[in-house]
Amino acid sequence: MVAAVKPDGRWARLGMPVGFLVLSAVFAGAYLTGPEPVRLVLLLLSGVIAAIAIALGVRINALPDRRPWMLTVLALAMLSIANAAWYLPAAIAGGAQTPPDWMAVPPQMAGYVFFLAASLMIVLRHTPRDASGTIDAAVWGVALATPVWEFLFRPRLLAAGQDTATQLFVLTQLLVLFGICGALLRVARTSGRGQVSLWYLFGALGMTLLGTAAVHMLPAGSGSQGSVPALLFALGYLSLGAAGLHPSAVRLMSPQRCATGGTPKMQLSMFGAAMLLIPVVGAIGQLTGSPPDGLLLTLAPMLTIPLVLIRIGRLNVQRSRDQRALAHQAAHDELTGLINRRELFTLMERAIERHADGRGGDLALLYCDLNEFKPINDRYGHEAGDAVLRATARRIAGAVREGDVVARIGGDEFLIFCPDADSDTAYALGSRIVRALAEPISWRGETLRVSTALGTTVWTQRETVAPDVLLAAADTRMYENKRTQTNRSVYCSDEASSPTLRTSRM
Repeated sequence: MVAAVKPDGRWARLGMPVGFLVLSAVFAGAYLTGPEPVRLVLLLLSGVIAAIAIALGVRINALPDRRPWMLTVLALAMLSIANAAWYLPAAIAGGAQTPPDWMAVPPQMAGYVFFLAASLMIVLRHTPRDASGTIDAAVWGVALATPVWEFLFRPRLLAAGQDTATQLFVLTQLLVLFGICGALLRVARTSGRGQVSLWYLFGALGMTLLGTAAVHMLPAGSGSQGSVPALLFALGYLSLGAAGLHPSAVRLMSPQRCATGGTPKMQLSMFGAAMLLIPVVGAIGQLTGSPPDGLLLTLAPMLTIPLVLIRIGRLNVQRSRDQRALAHQAAHDELTGLINRRELFTLMERAIERHADGRGGDLALLYCDLNEFKPINDRYGHEAGDAVLRATARRIAGAVREGDVVARIGGDEFLIFCPDADSDTAYALGSRIVRALAEPISWRGETLRVSTALGTTVWTQRETVAPDVLLAAADTRMYENKRTQTNRSVYCSDEASSPTLRTSRM
């Protein structure tokens, strides 16, 4: 059985980086001094080593999501097949040989697709915490790839007489790799201590970009045109293996914090600047004498427009969510979650209008005021008082009927509005509330007790009345009950803590 590697151990902090550097140095030395067959073996071996390292990392580190890393192993397998197709004929024949497109291009494209999918899966684990920022970063990555293509890669490809298919392949590579880099840079802000593994991923992307540049930038026919790109690709594969094997991959797959973005205006301004950069770069290239770049002006928008649509959709969702949150805050008490006085009066006005039109039964309003609440606040502090208020809200909500409305109007005062409730119904409901609130409340090992004084008014007349009038009547009854405290046994067997309930008919 393989022993688990401690993420914070000395091996993780020192051994892996040293091992990676040593292995990379060995590969570099062998590439620069060895013959072509040795380079081919090392290139293929780097992919195998990386795949084994990732498989071991998945098992040893018990990663919470293995799918991105399994896709990375598949990507390495496809790229190794493509590399064999490119370099094996040259090694066997002893010279530069170009393989048929069907042998090299499909596995290479498949490898990039798998790697793109794996990168997106890692990004998506962080996206829920910072979706807008991640999309912005990806768009900026694609946008920054456009000047690199227009002023570095494209002139070389045109000078070399490369066909449209080759240009399309290289441009796609650049846009995708830069987009992934942008998204992962944003992920770096949420990965916390998982950044070691993330920087290995950046190393792999960087080596891939440099290898792609070397293939097309180095002079044709030079020995370095084949060996330097192969070395860079091999180092990129080794960096991928290190990313999966390093224990910090666990934290990379388990984001712990959110990135803090700028203001919405600043975010949208930066987003718009990224979108504007693409056509501007294309126009500059044409103005400086280059032929029109239809590939760039077609492919880059094809990649960014879906991201733009997602970004706009998220803005709409966020706006709706903010509006709902503001509406909820305006209508509810923050501590208990009950509706507040303003919302209660709105509901009461509608019910009173229906009642005045002859619809429904009588309307009852119960005014509930806690006794012994201030001594609890004074002795145990406001946290205990808040716990009592939350418990009171839950118990009242559990005692009322479906359709009754419970509100907190401030301090230790609660209102219960009951449509279709006569005096007997209101009396029975008040009794249930009194019994429920007389039960002790446990808080941090302490037993807290409160009682309640209830006043009730029932509106029977089929005419409009202001909610304030009903509130004042119920308030009056509540204070009368506090003063008299009679008929306690009607509401609770514990006479020492039970108040009275007087009901007025209006």
